[in-house]
Amino acid sequence: MTPLPSETIFLGRQPILDASHAIIGYELLFRAHAEDESAHFESAACATAQVICTAFTEYGIAMAMLNLKAFINVDSRFLGSDAIELLPAEQIVLEMAPQVDAATVVRCHELRSAGYECAVSVDPSAELPDGAQLDLASYIKIDISSATPEQIATATSMLAGHAHKLLAAKVETAEQAEWCAAQGFRFFQGFFFARPLIEEGRKLDPTTQGLLRIVNLVSSDVETRDIETAFKGDPALTMNLLRVVNSAAMGLRSPVGSIAQAITLLGRRPLLRWLHLLLFRGSGGSLATNPLMLHAAMRGRMIELLVQRRYPGDRALLDSAFIVGVMSLMPAALRIPMSEVLAQIALSPEVADAVGDYGGPLGQVLLLVEYFDDTNVLGCELTLARIGELNQHILNTCLTEVLTWIQGLDA
Repeated sequence: MTPLPSETIFLGRQPILDASHAIIGYELLFRAHAEDESAHFESAACATAQVICTAFTEYGIAMAMLNLKAFINVDSRFLGSDAIELLPAEQIVLEMAPQVDAATVVRCHELRSAGYECAVSVDPSAELPDGAQLDLASYIKIDISSATPEQIATATSMLAGHAHKLLAAKVETAEQAEWCAAQGFRFFQGFFFARPLIEEGRKLDPTTQGLLRIVNLVSSDVETRDIETAFKGDPALTMNLLRVVNSAAMGLRSPVGSIAQAITLLGRRPLLRWLHLLLFRGSGGSLATNPLMLHAAMRGRMIELLVQRRYPGDRALLDSAFIVGVMSLMPAALRIPMSEVLAQIALSPEVADAVGDYGGPLGQVLLLVEYFDDTNVLGCELTLARIGELNQHILNTCLTEVLTWIQGLDA
């Protein structure tokens, strides 16, 4: 098997969430080069071997996803190979087709005894897999776009007697996630939590309005005493600020006790990052439990890393890169159109142009990352060609760096 050039491998991912909407892992999605997909691989097994080899060796996905599950599509040929046992058993969930032969079932039992988990894809509009295959599955995955609600409800009812976890795939909206939960699903796949649910004329709650005032003060580079006064009007936010600064300032002889000292130690740019992320908080939660906040942080960091590589030395672009990523998801957080977001949050012209109309270099990098999130290979390739100096290998490398970075945060 001839190894693929790393710049031709598209390593996508889809988040897997539990019932509390905390992200527990990602399905790793392989896509070949958009213009010549069939030429790269002799078989599906070959494709699977290639993407696993690349993801877990060259890109170091195992370390980047240390506390997360990696769901990987496999076929009978790859399941039977010894190479699969080189993968970290505690992280891997092996996804199989609905119907496999008896030898594959036996092999899956062996892998399960070695610590691997299995997932079986089920088509509710067709015959369910036999009991032997269902019994070995830790997860049973149903593509909710492939059947009617009645067929899905019937399938989940028939599967209720098996010791497994129901996973709903192709969940596009929060309403679909709620319906799936009512049908007995406990895990959900997709970026449904990042789809804007716009309410025209929606009034923001007082807590969000107060946070926006502080964001705008910091963005306007006012005196520290003016920011301190605004913080004093929100005791909960003040306590959170002191907690963040004290946890980051382990080398200090005594804890930080004043708002002004906290602002000075943290710095204006990190403070603004933190405040923007808090706009995703809603009624509570952190990066560990708020998938939209987590996605915003990851997108911001991804854009920052790409800007570092494409425009090295351009401090102005780098300073704005993280905010562009976070702001691109603000309509989903505040449930108002981007036009209203831009009217309420003070932004530089470059950032406003990027998130409003994909304008300028930052707007093009934002567009690239959105295509990457959506596993749109053709869109990525066209945008990479326009931007120049970047390729698929750099995208995959940055993704690994982002996954590593995000696990070290606690917001």
